[in-house]
Amino acid sequence: MKIKYLKLDKAEGPLIIMDEVPDAIYGEIVDIEVSGNEHRTGQVIQIDKNKVIIQVFQGSSGISLDEVAVSFSGKPMQIPLSHEILGRVFNGMGKPIDGAGEIYAHQDYNINGRPMNPVARLYPRNYIQTGISTIDGLMTLIRGQKLPIFSGDG
Repeated sequence: MKIKYLKLDKAEGPLIIMDEVPDAIYGEIVDIEVSGNEHRTGQVIQIDKNKVIIQVFQGSSGISLDEVAVSFSGKPMQIPLSHEILGRVFNGMGKPIDGAGEIYAHQDYNINGRPMNPVARLYPRNYIQTGISTIDGLMTLIRGQKLPIFSGDG
């Protein structure tokens, strides 16, 4: 059962701030019911103890601090993926806007991808010896990876 929060602390620009939201998840999608039939979508962008900052994708203008219902989905932004998406046109939320109907897929996928397992990575080999002990010890360089080059002015 989803909990609806009925009060905002602050609405400014594209952000709304809520207090006393104990179980919010970073990146979770939020449904904001502004009036009886107007819904806006947002995403949790910052959590500080029980205080939550939400970015409203359609902006927060016209949102009343007391006459609003906010429900948290518990999921990050997801889109359906199938062969039907080839050649289609989408908005920023992954919804089709070309008038050719909805996308029917067996599963929705997180737009952030799956997290990488650091234990499954190959152990680095082919060290580049610079002869500078600080670089060799603290910022080891490996052949084949991107190498940062820092220098002073001049």
